[in-house]
Amino acid sequence: MIDKLEKMIYYVSNIGTGRVSIIDGDTYRIIEEVEIGPRPQNIVIDEKNNIYIASDRNNKVTLIRDLFNSDKTWNIPNNGNIKVDSINKKIYACDTEEVCIYNLETSEKIGSLKGFIAANCLELDKDKKRLFVLDILQNEIKVYDTSDFHLINLYKEVGILPNSIIIEKNEQCIYIANKGANKGIYKGNISILNLKNGYISYINLQIGSIITALEQNENFLYAANSGLHRIEVIDLLKRECITNIKTTLPKIQRLRLSPDKKILLVTSRSDDGRGVIDRIDTSNNTIIDTFTFEENNILPYDIGIVTQSKLQAQEEFTNFIDSEEKFKQENSITIIAKKVLSTYQEKIIFSEISIRLPLNMDAIVNLEYIKFKKCEIINETKNRTIVDTRKEYSILQYDFYIPYVIEFKGTDEEKYIVEGKIEGMQKARLYIPVYAEQQGVEFVVNSFATITSNPVVTNEKMKFDVSVLISTKAIVDEMISIPMYNNYNLWNIRGE
Repeated sequence: MIDKLEKMIYYVSNIGTGRVSIIDGDTYRIIEEVEIGPRPQNIVIDEKNNIYIASDRNNKVTLIRDLFNSDKTWNIPNNGNIKVDSINKKIYACDTEEVCIYNLETSEKIGSLKGFIAANCLELDKDKKRLFVLDILQNEIKVYDTSDFHLINLYKEVGILPNSIIIEKNEQCIYIANKGANKGIYKGNISILNLKNGYISYINLQIGSIITALEQNENFLYAANSGLHRIEVIDLLKRECITNIKTTLPKIQRLRLSPDKKILLVTSRSDDGRGVIDRIDTSNNTIIDTFTFEENNILPYDIGIVTQSKLQAQEEFTNFIDSEEKFKQENSITIIAKKVLSTYQEKIIFSEISIRLPLNMDAIVNLEYIKFKKCEIINETKNRTIVDTRKEYSILQYDFYIPYVIEFKGTDEEKYIVEGKIEGMQKARLYIPVYAEQQGVEFVVNSFATITSNPVVTNEKMKFDVSVLISTKAIVDEMISIPMYNNYNLWNIRGE
């Protein structure tokens, strides 16, 4: 678990709204939104917990300091990719055909690196002595000395449509995310560039993979696979994928590990405009809970994480409350609302579901539809156990069934309805803090089922495969305050 004396603050850039959402890592609520400008993209955090956000549409870099304050911007042409060296007071910004260097204090341009076609990713080593630049069209990485900006090394043919890079923790190699040849039977993979001898090796992945982002946690690598809509978990010692994690929404954007490496945050979105953040426990690679943005088309993108002492954070929050907030607090009512503590989701495949048809075996069946109903829990099978190693985690085990209705026509044009049910068992791992136990925890289960194969009729039976997404949520009642000042104004208008 995260140290109880520390609080995590999440910063999420939202391409659709031009804002950065600041989220309390304990309550998982938006505590403030900062206007940045069109298409805020990369978020960089320096050693002093200053947050820098690059926007490519208005060529600005915005500074957020002291958690909320955004009173400084730089006019820096960029394509959304920057790096900050707060020790030597420099900002590096990709501007496609060149990388420009600016003074962090004066915003004066102090140098530029040219010769690129599409500079699209920057990395600095731990000592800030080397700058690595990935050119995604020339398929090469250039390394520069940050003291005089001279080229140190050039590595060519580093991947197949490389997209991003990260430096291995011991700085012996670079991991490169490859999109792959996006046509026909294609696959992306991960290149490993040895920085000493320039040798390149590969971690191969399943056909259809498109790797767009990477994060390293000791001997494991997390890779955003936007082609297969999941996160690949790779054992770096074996150099192979050991498992994968399905995100809540299919279009994965960015990954970010917490400073203690215990939590992986992932932004994802859907084609209909929804956006979420999944919080993943890296000890077992399962989703703890999911934060859903209420506003549509918000398009969450990059993530920054700041860790502070809870005392310091509380002081910051207290100072941030202005007179309007105080008025809301003094003129409010308290209600009980449902709070989702954690969510566990798992996809289950049921193969060859078989159901007998009320027709003779020679009849021709025209399927009209198959309708799946709400998942039902068999209450007497529910069993909850506490995870010994992590007391605030529980395993909720239960049997469930999903009723379904099939309507079809026989050769006599009569309609027939057949009912059946899919039966299964689930083990859901859920985060339930101590305080919630005292308030009483409610468990809610939902399901989404869909046919994955065309139904086949043989010997008066219909067979088909079904994919089911089971969602288990731990919910607790929580007291919240609702401002009444809008009603007060309404009464005054009415003269009441």
